[in-house]
Amino acid sequence: MFVLKRVFESQAITMLLYAFIVLSLNFTKEGNSLSEYNTEIFGRSKRYLFEGQCQCTDIACNCSGQGLSTVPKNLSASIRVLDLSNNMISNLSDGCFYRYTELQYLNLSSNNIAKLQVGSFASLNKLLELNLRENKLCYNNLTFPKGVFGDLTSLLLLKLDENSDPSTCENSTYPDNSFANFTRLKILHLDGLNNQTLGPGFRALVSLENLTLSSNFCNLTSLYNDTFLNVGRIKLLDISHCKLVGSAMENGSLVPLKNLTVLDMSYNFRIEMIAFSYVIREIRNYKLEILKVNFIRPGYAIPFTINRTFIDCLPRSLTYLEADGCNFVSVETKSLSHLPSNLRYLSLKNNRFSYGHYITKLKNLAHLEEINLRGGDLNDFPDTLFNEAELYSSQSENKFAQQNDFIFQLPPNVIKIDISYCGISYKLKSLKVDPNNSLEVLNINNNYFPFLIGPIVGLNQLKSLNLSHCSVRNISDKFFMNLSSLNKLFLGHNSIGELLVNSHYTITPFISLKQLTRLDLSHNGLTIVYRDMLSGLTELQELLMNNNDMWHFNITIDHMFNLRLINLSHNQIKQLPLDFREHIDILTKDPKKKLLVDFSSNPIPCDCQNLDLIQWMVSSRAFDHTFKDYICTYSDESYKKVQDAFEETLQKLRHACADNSPVFLLATLSTLIMIIMLMAIILYRFRWQLRYLYYAAYLKVKDGHRNQETKSYVYDVFVSYAHQDETFVVQRLIPELSNRGLNVFVHGRDFVVGDYIASNILTAIRKSTKTLVVLTKSLIESTWCNYELQMANMESVHTGRQVLVFLIKDSLDITDLKTDLLYHIKNNTYIEYPHGPREIGLALNLFWDKLSLDLKN
Repeated sequence: MFVLKRVFESQAITMLLYAFIVLSLNFTKEGNSLSEYNTEIFGRSKRYLFEGQCQCTDIACNCSGQGLSTVPKNLSASIRVLDLSNNMISNLSDGCFYRYTELQYLNLSSNNIAKLQVGSFASLNKLLELNLRENKLCYNNLTFPKGVFGDLTSLLLLKLDENSDPSTCENSTYPDNSFANFTRLKILHLDGLNNQTLGPGFRALVSLENLTLSSNFCNLTSLYNDTFLNVGRIKLLDISHCKLVGSAMENGSLVPLKNLTVLDMSYNFRIEMIAFSYVIREIRNYKLEILKVNFIRPGYAIPFTINRTFIDCLPRSLTYLEADGCNFVSVETKSLSHLPSNLRYLSLKNNRFSYGHYITKLKNLAHLEEINLRGGDLNDFPDTLFNEAELYSSQSENKFAQQNDFIFQLPPNVIKIDISYCGISYKLKSLKVDPNNSLEVLNINNNYFPFLIGPIVGLNQLKSLNLSHCSVRNISDKFFMNLSSLNKLFLGHNSIGELLVNSHYTITPFISLKQLTRLDLSHNGLTIVYRDMLSGLTELQELLMNNNDMWHFNITIDHMFNLRLINLSHNQIKQLPLDFREHIDILTKDPKKKLLVDFSSNPIPCDCQNLDLIQWMVSSRAFDHTFKDYICTYSDESYKKVQDAFEETLQKLRHACADNSPVFLLATLSTLIMIIMLMAIILYRFRWQLRYLYYAAYLKVKDGHRNQETKSYVYDVFVSYAHQDETFVVQRLIPELSNRGLNVFVHGRDFVVGDYIASNILTAIRKSTKTLVVLTKSLIESTWCNYELQMANMESVHTGRQVLVFLIKDSLDITDLKTDLLYHIKNNTYIEYPHGPREIGLALNLFWDKLSLDLKN
């Protein structure tokens, strides 16, 4: 981007130089310093160890920080890069580099070198860069004897800054006589010496383009008309971080620099605006393109309004202007139109701008591409008394006219605006912007916008919006509805979690952002998330929801087929839903697509119930398989960090959670069958007791809970017989018993119509003193007769009275009788019906008498 390239113009020449050197060394990267290539060099080639523990390849040696006191003599003669920084070398003897004739880069910074000799750099006629910064080289002719750099005829860059410590170097002067052979030198870094001019020897530096006097030892307090007289060819001048005083700078001190394109005067807190205006006005018609005047007024100075005088002094060719931290508070409205017409980048960070009518005139900055109004940190408390030559106060501005349909107009070509850290506090309600704008990036982070209400109309080209650190706690569904081109939205470090907790309906504020590729919702205190909260984000690539308090992640993502990053780290999530995992598997099927799911620092239960999740993470391509910062939690509330990519955990869980379901199923089935069989046996064994108890309870409820056992019996005998024996019972048995005074219960006659047969049978048994069983072959085969027999036996068991009397009518073989029937006959009264032909009459009378007597007892 043009603006960024011009921002760093002060380093551009250096970068080009380094690129040239790198290409000559067959490196592939461009634009970096050779010192930054040491790692690259040593990473590509085999390393060798030499004396002093220097690490070398075939073309470079890194001897930095090895405690060396002299230049090594036994390194390869073919090396082109030698780094001897951060050692204890104090003397560069004559010919110490004689062996290394191929050197192109030499770093001797941060040593104890205090003096140079004429032959110190002998044979280094191919050297392109020499770094001697941070040594003890005082600026004088003894330290830098004439001819000391005589062999460095190819040198392009020389760093001598951070050497002229005022506490140890007295009467320092620029050793310009020793620079006579630097005809190819393009970049020179020196310390700024107070009250010293760059002497005639600098005229030999005919290729010099970049002069940097900025350093910790820059003691420039004044500039004179002849200070830069001998370096008029330079294109870049850096005199930042010095001690320049505005009243000590002569008018016209920059006039000799007719080729100047980049000027940095930043961090000279005592220049002040009037002095700056006088000095810079003299070169306003030069081709200066980049101007940096950051912090040329102290932070406690009187606020300043940018006026016409200040603007008119600026060079007309400016494309890039930095004036950060100058206590600006406003701009004279009519002055904006007089800014340099080609201005593309304007940085006014760390100022104190207030809301004023001038913002309506920003539209006049036709070529402006980027505005940076970012706020700044607190200023230091003054350690000296500030005495400004003149007092400036903010000129009063006319207030905005009352306009109901105010439309904000931006510079038509502005691409980026940064107004972060400005202490702005607003409810962001409806805002109309003239749609004839090119704004793509808007940073308003680190302000206070708790309510995003909207809608925002007119920012049709906006692609990136930063609202992080703005205390956002409420977002209207209509706030983003007109920002359809947005592809990056930063909402981290807010309080959106409060919105979701307190909302009574599903929140879908992002549904209109069809082009969004990055959404940052980290650090928002999210605990509740709606399933459809991210609906509509079909183009989303990066989703950041880390550092929240979510216990569950149930957001639907199956419409997101371009995902590359999902950051869910530092939450309280224990499981990932099945539909989430299935969609991740779909996305990772394509080997060309790269997707990272970060689930670190969540309390993952390492137990059998969660085994499937752990196995899925280990097998999925979506996870960093080192699993750094992943955490296992256990049932006893203990936890530990995963150190072995879950290998030990999986081994233990697979053993502990082996699938024993077939065995378990068989055991369960066997147990169930045994229980059923046991219950069947019990039910069969006590079937008659259960039936008896059931119908006894039924009759008790039916009779109104009257006690059946305390009342007198209604009948003397209940006759149980098979219907095949009905003729015998009705014509012989009942009349004989009735003639002898017995009250007989006959089922065909005395059963209650409509009642259950079983309950009628039990009623007959309970209302009769005895139950007479007419035992014949037909009765043995009769189900209901067997039922009557069993109920009579249960009545006997539960009441303790002798109930059953058997009349054995037929001649039966013992094999015809069932075991339980034999048991009942044996344990109760029984009488056989007589069948003798001779004494039948007498026998029958005796029989009936005997039977009647047994039934009465």
